[in-house]
Amino acid sequence: MDSTVRQDGLDITKALGRRIRQLRQSRTERITQEGLAERAEISVSFLSMIERGERAPHIDTLARLARALEVSISELFLFAEDEPESLDPMLKPLAEFVRTQSLTRRDVDRLLGVARAMFDA
Repeated sequence: MDSTVRQDGLDITKALGRRIRQLRQSRTERITQEGLAERAEISVSFLSMIERGERAPHIDTLARLARALEVSISELFLFAEDEPESLDPMLKPLAEFVRTQSLTRRDVDRLLGVARAMFDA
């Protein structure tokens, strides 16, 4: 029996690994595997296996990875496959930027205020 969790044909372990790698690489101060592993207090080899989708991390490890990446645990599960198809391709880079910044509700409100001021004039 296949021990990999699947949802709608998507291998969750592999998608989670890709998402963690994407978050690590998309940071402004691009983090190496070594740097993320150190921050999350796990071995580099274990992080590498997670990113390749070969190992599914325990919830405690997910919490440490999320904290090290400065995102919520739920953001680790925002897979590209889940992105709305109706999203304008021009807006995808903006949506990705906002996701990687770990913005608070107040930050988002401020960002929207700036955008409105720029484009409503």
